[in-house]
Amino acid sequence: MTLYKQLLTWMLAFFFILITSVFFVEFRTTRNFLENQQTAEINNTINSMGLALSPYLEAHDKVAAESVINALFDGGFYSEVKLTMLDDQGIILRQYPTQIEGVPDWFVALDLFSSITDERILTSGWLQLAEVKITGHPGFAYQQLWKATVQLVSGFAVMFLVSAVIMALLLNYSLKPLTLIARRADEIAKNQFGQPLPVPPTKDLKTVVHAINHMSTQLEVYFKEQAKEADKLRERAYQDPVSGLGNRSYFISQLESWLAESSTGGMALLKVDLITECYDNQGYEAGDKMVAALAQGLLATVNRTEVTLARLSQAEFALLAPNVSASELRAIGLSMLRIISELQADPMGEATLHASVGLVMNHQGLNVGMMLAQADNALTRAAQNPTQPIALIEQQHSGVSLGKQQWKALLLEAIADDLFSFKFQKAAKQNGQILHHEVFAAIEKEGQYYSAGQFLGAIEQLDIGDTLDRYVIKQMIDRLKQEPTLGPLTVNLTQSSITNASFIRWLGSLMENNRELSSRIMFELPEAAFVRNPDHIALLCGTIHQHQFRFGVDNYGRHFRSLDYLNEFRPDYVKIDFAYTNELEDETKTSVLASISRTAHNLNITTIATRVETESQLNILSESFVSGFQGFIFDQQKSTEKQS
Repeated sequence: MTLYKQLLTWMLAFFFILITSVFFVEFRTTRNFLENQQTAEINNTINSMGLALSPYLEAHDKVAAESVINALFDGGFYSEVKLTMLDDQGIILRQYPTQIEGVPDWFVALDLFSSITDERILTSGWLQLAEVKITGHPGFAYQQLWKATVQLVSGFAVMFLVSAVIMALLLNYSLKPLTLIARRADEIAKNQFGQPLPVPPTKDLKTVVHAINHMSTQLEVYFKEQAKEADKLRERAYQDPVSGLGNRSYFISQLESWLAESSTGGMALLKVDLITECYDNQGYEAGDKMVAALAQGLLATVNRTEVTLARLSQAEFALLAPNVSASELRAIGLSMLRIISELQADPMGEATLHASVGLVMNHQGLNVGMMLAQADNALTRAAQNPTQPIALIEQQHSGVSLGKQQWKALLLEAIADDLFSFKFQKAAKQNGQILHHEVFAAIEKEGQYYSAGQFLGAIEQLDIGDTLDRYVIKQMIDRLKQEPTLGPLTVNLTQSSITNASFIRWLGSLMENNRELSSRIMFELPEAAFVRNPDHIALLCGTIHQHQFRFGVDNYGRHFRSLDYLNEFRPDYVKIDFAYTNELEDETKTSVLASISRTAHNLNITTIATRVETESQLNILSESFVSGFQGFIFDQQKSTEKQS
């Protein structure tokens, strides 16, 4: 119970006791008054009766005496009248059964009034004429007391309700600063910082508010500085300081990650002799300016979410382009050469281009070393053709090779005919407690298996990723309804869905109609969307939070941007990019991993590492503020459990 409710309850209880006490005092006073009034009325009635009957009793006229009694007591609250003649012992007896109207039976049953009896000898001078006995009926007293009780209860009830409302308002106003302090303390506990609290007029709370505001400011500064330190450490380990692109270590990590996944697409190796000449002839300052200009040109030209750019050496740049065809990779290579020609001072356009590009399409069986060797071979071949210094090494992929429109047709057919199959990979804590299951979709047609990695690039380029996402989400919701023990599940959303306002509205409506599943299904968004589409992400995350669903971030730390978006959007979990977890024996990389993981951990965001295969990896990661794990080690445990 909150302090406000506790104080209000005690105040209302005390006020209720006070009002109840006043009510009983008033009730008792009214009852005594009515009882005394009833006694006085019977006494007055006997006196009046004596004066009225004396002449008739002296004359021994019983008929007249009886008429007087009937006239006096008809319609009154009397239960019995008895007149006994003293001369001949004659008796006149009248009994009046009286109904008490307008009073509940339970109230009469309280027996608040007793019947009052009074008797007296009627005389004429010294002569005793008769004895009269009158027994009253408390009906009138009950009627008056009940009426007074109703008025008291109604009045006190209205007074109590009005007073309760006034007390609640005054108490709420008085405790508002304390409520704000409690709310801010809860926000600080969740590492959420807002505007400073207004200083209240209450002297006792001013010091507390000042302390809370100071602590909140200090913590906010601390977390921002910590995020900046994580960014700096990450940049020193993985970013080339001149170009702002990834360095060789970063590129190798991304290449390993890509080859371990779908590995469809290719890479380009760009050697710019113009940069070497600039460094040799004009110095390092001019050379660095040219490198920076080239990097900006490459980033602007190759504006695709999944593309990775890096500077491998002084004059060599590499590009990794997943999910592209050979013609698309060649177009990227030509764009890179066009950027070099713009940097080269050749107004006539007749000079030999001082650069060359080697292109390699990946195929099954290639590893990192082989891929780089193939790129070097392509670069050597390109350098041998000065007029068009570009060469592509393309080998037949043993897998299925389809064009974008063919992938689109296959996707639409799979959705229409339910050709999709789904696999679930669990993410769990070190103790085995499951955090969620990630959903992997694939198409199975005529014995052929098409993984999502094979067709995602094509449908992203065609901007129809929302079609796939709608289908997968609907399928998972139906499955969750059919299997109450399944979940939580996490569904990856494509870039085209995130930037599609229609999809966001559809998703909001779907969540509104399935609020009971808010704890059983989550959505995973790529970090690139937070960096490149903050407006769309704000709309999507706001919709998810509004309906009390949850979301996570994939490829956390891949992009060399500030990690401040974590504090702004507050995801429930982040999946650390493989570049930070693939070489845990490297102390520098482990330090970077711990730094970026701590940034999320301090915001109460679960950090998850993927492709965890050994206990050694698990132990090192758990010491680096990583609390969730996904990969072969848990899949192996699952298989062992099934066998046992």
